[in-house]
Amino acid sequence: MTKASRWRFDFARRIAASYTRNPKVRVIQVAGSVGRGVADRYSDIEIDIYYSEPPTKAERIAAVAGCGAVVDSLDHDDEEWEEQMLLDGVHAATSTFLVSTMERYLREVVDEGQIAPAAQTRLYSLQHAQPLVGHDLVAQWRAKAANYPPQLTHAMLAANLSFRGFWYAEEMLAARGDVLLLYRSFLQVGQQLIQALHGLNQQYLSTPDGIKWMDETLTAMPIQPADCAARIKAAFRVEPVEGVCLLKTLIAETLDLVELHVPDFDTAPYRANFSRHRQVWDGPPPAAGGNWL
Repeated sequence: MTKASRWRFDFARRIAASYTRNPKVRVIQVAGSVGRGVADRYSDIEIDIYYSEPPTKAERIAAVAGCGAVVDSLDHDDEEWEEQMLLDGVHAATSTFLVSTMERYLREVVDEGQIAPAAQTRLYSLQHAQPLVGHDLVAQWRAKAANYPPQLTHAMLAANLSFRGFWYAEEMLAARGDVLLLYRSFLQVGQQLIQALHGLNQQYLSTPDGIKWMDETLTAMPIQPADCAARIKAAFRVEPVEGVCLLKTLIAETLDLVELHVPDFDTAPYRANFSRHRQVWDGPPPAAGGNWL
């Protein structure tokens, strides 16, 4: 555990101690980079909390005040409550759900093989966070989450291996030096590549887009093109045309890995993309006739 993680973890315990006073609280976990022990000077504190029934606004405010923190903001949607707070000036936040919501996420992802990025990130956090309260329930959830379903692997590959938007304009953008559009395409390709590798390695998305903490994420994947993270970064640092070639090579190698490890997945439609090119004209077609000099 990094030095930055250790003192933040102590702060997380202070916050958790306040939340445990509410009998509705079933699970508390220290999540994010602090929970994984890799926090740095930029890291805030993330805490996952699971309630048996919805917390009231008064309960949420009381939990923040009870640890000596100050409410920065209170947010919520149909599935999640979030308390942003400052504890001795340090930013911390809760991601709060119902127990029934986690159990639904497990059903959707593990039993039904749905991609559901928001649900996958909950399962990733479940697997990597440090539980402080509700160890038995966490163990039960983790046992189910460990059964990464083959249909989810197929769904993740199918959703990402087409690399939409990369097979039509990238050479044109590189030739024109239109780098903002080109690098937006590079970002999309990198994101899709990493998400496909999540499926291939039977790992849940760590974030909805899958690209935060890229080096750490890819280090945990035994199946990937060699030096994958370094090569993705290099695509943005070399000449644009070379960057295009780098990413196409990574795509080809990823398809090789899919064929090796998931032989029942048909890669032919995705390999066909390599034959797609934007048509170029250095002069008029012969049928046009006339003198165009």
